[in-house]
Amino acid sequence: MSDTGTTAFVTLVERRIAALLAPDPSASAERNALAAASRHLCLGNEGKRVRSRLVLLLGRAAGAGEPGLEAVATSAELIHAASLLHDDVVDEASLRRGKASVNAGWGNQVAVLAGDWLLSSAFSVLRPHPREVTSEAIEVVAEMSRAALAELEARGRADLTLERWRAIAEGKTGALFGWCGQAAARVAGQDQLAAPFDAFGRRLGVAFQLADDLKDIWCEEGKDRFADLKNRNPSVPILLAAGCDERFAARLRGAWSGAEVSPGEAEALGRLLLASEAPALTVARLGRETEAAVELLGPMREQPWCAELLALVRSFGQSAGGVR
Repeated sequence: MSDTGTTAFVTLVERRIAALLAPDPSASAERNALAAASRHLCLGNEGKRVRSRLVLLLGRAAGAGEPGLEAVATSAELIHAASLLHDDVVDEASLRRGKASVNAGWGNQVAVLAGDWLLSSAFSVLRPHPREVTSEAIEVVAEMSRAALAELEARGRADLTLERWRAIAEGKTGALFGWCGQAAARVAGQDQLAAPFDAFGRRLGVAFQLADDLKDIWCEEGKDRFADLKNRNPSVPILLAAGCDERFAARLRGAWSGAEVSPGEAEALGRLLLASEAPALTVARLGRETEAAVELLGPMREQPWCAELLALVRSFGQSAGGVR
């Protein structure tokens, strides 16, 4: 599948989301209020639509037609958007994708309810497809919710193990990536590919989360830099820096002993982190995760369709700044 074909598919998904969230004069004011808040997050060119691309590439590999894949991709994007709305409320985030978050503009109540509405919309989109696709999507949302709570309970834990971080990352991010492959296989009628595509997606999701951890310390625009330090969120770079730099570890423990970290203290900790070995170690870990994900494809990785998928996988490190 050419990159042009992938871009066209993503455009179709974008249009379908826009249609679902469009104002409806015949609907209630409450529905239109939830749709307006959802449009603020969901529409525009800020999102990468990685999940849509993953659905298409794995679905094409399994022989699925684009109409069925479009519904799966739309559902995946809506589930992801719902999780972002809920995360921003929990994190009290003011920015998302370079603009005000929904909770900052509409308030926490509307943000939470808009997230719930998006989840119901995501399941509705799947009605024409095999029941397993919807039931597995429901299970994934439950897994994402458990992981989100585990992440919240890990706040301020400078001693969090990397194994525990990985379990949380797989639940919050990898589970939905895995479902993208699993659902694409089922829509294609290739149930035997559901498990390997799920395993691939889960590993890929962990790599994606590593890239996101790196963006937090490297990205200067479009995101609240050093947000993980301010939110007392133990990312991999933070955990690795604490393990290899005692000065950073001591200062981190002091900063995270309270309920809040000031912007100035987060900036100072961020500079110490950047001067440590942790960023390079995280980049290396990201590379290993992406290569391990590719290995899970087995002989399929030699097929022509896999080239674009591999390019997508390896773009994570570049988008995170891993080419530095």
